[in-house]
Amino acid sequence: MRLAHLVVFVPLVFSPSASADEARYIVHFVDADSARAARTSRSMAGTARLDAPRHVRSLAAGGELFQVHGGDVSRLAGLPGVAAVEEDLVVTATAIVDPLWKRQWYMHDPKVGVDAEVAWRHTRGAGAVVAVLDTGITPHPEFDGQLLPGYDFVSDAAAARDGDGRDANPADEGDWRDAGDCGSARVVPSSWHGSHVAGLVVARSGNRPGIVGLAPEAKLLPVRVLGHCGGRISDVADAVVWASGGTVPGVPPVERRADAINLSLGGPGACGVAIARAIEQARGRGTVVVAAAGNDQAKASTNVPANCPGVVTVAGLARDGSMAWYSNHGERVTLSAPGGSLGERGADDIVSTVDAGKRGRERSIFAYLAGTSMAAPQVAALVALMRSADPVIGVDDVTRQLVDNARPLPGPCPKGCGAGLMDAGATVDAVVEDRARR
Repeated sequence: MRLAHLVVFVPLVFSPSASADEARYIVHFVDADSARAARTSRSMAGTARLDAPRHVRSLAAGGELFQVHGGDVSRLAGLPGVAAVEEDLVVTATAIVDPLWKRQWYMHDPKVGVDAEVAWRHTRGAGAVVAVLDTGITPHPEFDGQLLPGYDFVSDAAAARDGDGRDANPADEGDWRDAGDCGSARVVPSSWHGSHVAGLVVARSGNRPGIVGLAPEAKLLPVRVLGHCGGRISDVADAVVWASGGTVPGVPPVERRADAINLSLGGPGACGVAIARAIEQARGRGTVVVAAAGNDQAKASTNVPANCPGVVTVAGLARDGSMAWYSNHGERVTLSAPGGSLGERGADDIVSTVDAGKRGRERSIFAYLAGTSMAAPQVAALVALMRSADPVIGVDDVTRQLVDNARPLPGPCPKGCGAGLMDAGATVDAVVEDRARR
């Protein structure tokens, strides 16, 4: 979305008075005569006694401002005709205080950002739910109060690394690999992939640790489907059914159906019947399914679940707005979002929430990753904003709005990046306008 001029109204917060020795109070009187008398007598008294209240000025909307040495408000409360006394609080301007906001170029860069602040004029995602089907979740200050009860759908106990198969604990146990594991020739540390994806969706706003998600007032449903060496498509299919409000034998029902399911996962192959049917059923229950296009430098049509019918498939863009060199592409791509450059400069990638542990969990940190896995959750978060703005918008209308309001790519993509760069501001604006017309 492009505006000729953008005016930002910055909210205010209260803070303690600047000095207790020279406190200021706004005094309201029952009538104009009492106010006039107080103005005159207090100003005159101020010339005779240092501790006497001094009249500063009259407020345009009513009320008289006094300064009191020592902060003794009783001197004002005892004035004839006083109706109320309130402290003249010191206020400071606040904006987004998350320290890493400047590094979140993908949210606000005028060329390649997704226009988050324009979308936030309408909503920050309150009332919406996004399910992230991934490696699970780790504790992080950015997730405090953001998570709904999730589930672990990894059915292989060895791959789950938690001593059992499916259970109600979606914690990420680490997906590290030793040399020789999963076809890897070297040691690979845990990625904490699911937490990184989750932070892009719902990281809290205004807290000190670091970043903010695109839908910071939405809730996240963490669903573990990937463990050591990845995950089975059968587990992914069951998880899609469950997260969208369907019934999975032996698994308690989900507390709240997801408005969007994010699948930042995939592999080579055709879309099989099981996952296709699960996605079709999810859409029938009103859940939008978003999938990463894949990082194979190939056509997205060769990657499952990106190639499944009804999926919103997301390609990745580099820092300059061109198609990222690793991203899958082609006619199967619905639209694109920033995925990072995956080059020498980590700052050109996507910063989000992870754990510091090389194997198991140790402590919460932030890290840069790149890939279509980082692009997809930005679209899933936008779906949450859309559902927050219009809770009854249908799954096909969601896709139509995403496509119709994407903006032209800032850089080249000769192999096909869908409708263009996702535009959160323009898309949410359009959803709000459509709802108003109904």
